[in-house]
Amino acid sequence: MPQTALRHFGEDLDRARALVALASPMPVGNAAQIILREDVLRSALMFGVGAMDAYFCDAYADIIAATMLCKSREPAVVLPAHIDDLRVPVSTVLDVRPQRDNWKWRMAARSLIERQNILSLGAVQQHFNKFCRQHHRLFGDVIDSWATRGDATARVFGVTPTAYAATAGAARATQRKRSLDAMRSRFDDVIFQRRHDCIHNCDRPKVAPQRLRTPGTVSNVVRDVDFLVRRFEDHIRAEARHFLSGLGFSNAAILQVGY
Repeated sequence: MPQTALRHFGEDLDRARALVALASPMPVGNAAQIILREDVLRSALMFGVGAMDAYFCDAYADIIAATMLCKSREPAVVLPAHIDDLRVPVSTVLDVRPQRDNWKWRMAARSLIERQNILSLGAVQQHFNKFCRQHHRLFGDVIDSWATRGDATARVFGVTPTAYAATAGAARATQRKRSLDAMRSRFDDVIFQRRHDCIHNCDRPKVAPQRLRTPGTVSNVVRDVDFLVRRFEDHIRAEARHFLSGLGFSNAAILQVGY
C-alpha cells in the first residue's frame, strides 16, 4: 500500500500527543483554567480520531486508484461490479497527459471519498470487506490474532491477551463475540461518539460540557486509535494484493501500484 496515508496518520497522531503533553502541566486552580485545559485535551482527542478517519479515507482511495491503474495498464482484466460501477469525474478520466496517469486515477479515486467520513467500525467493514478474501473479513475473522497480541488491551477487547489466548472451542467462540462487542463499544460508543460530541456541540450533548479531567484518558484514545490503524494496515495491505492478483493482474502491475 502506498505509504503516504500511514505517514500522515503518524504525523497527525504526533500532533495529538503534543497537545496532550501541552495540557498535562496546565493549571486547574479555577473554573476558567479547568475548562481551558480540558479544551486542549478535547483538541487532542479530535486530532487523534480525525487522523484515523483521514487514514481510512486515504486507504480506500489508494485501493480504488491501484485497481484503476492496473486496469489502465492491463485492460483485458474484468473488474468486479463494485469497482466497475463506481462513478468518477469525466474531466479526470479524460485527462490525456500520460505522465500524469498515476495522479489522474488517484484524483479520481479521491473524488469518491472526499465528502464522506469513515467514523464507525461498520463503515470500515462496508468500505473494505469487499477487498478481503472469505474468512479474512473485518473484524470477526481477524480478532483472534489481534486480541492475542502483546500490545492488545482489555480496554479494547474486554479481556487481556493472556485470558483471550487461554480460551478454546465453545469458550473461544463466546469470547470472540464478547470481544467484538467490546471493540465496537470502545470505538463506536466511546471514541467516535466523543469526537462527534466535540465537533457538533462543543462536547455539550446536554446542558454542560462533559468532563475530560485527565490526560491519560486521551492518551488511551490515541493508543487505541494507533493500535486499530496499525493492525488494519497490516491486514489490508495483504488483502489488497490478494484482491488484485485474484482479478488477474500481473505481479508486475501490482508492484507498480505499491502492493
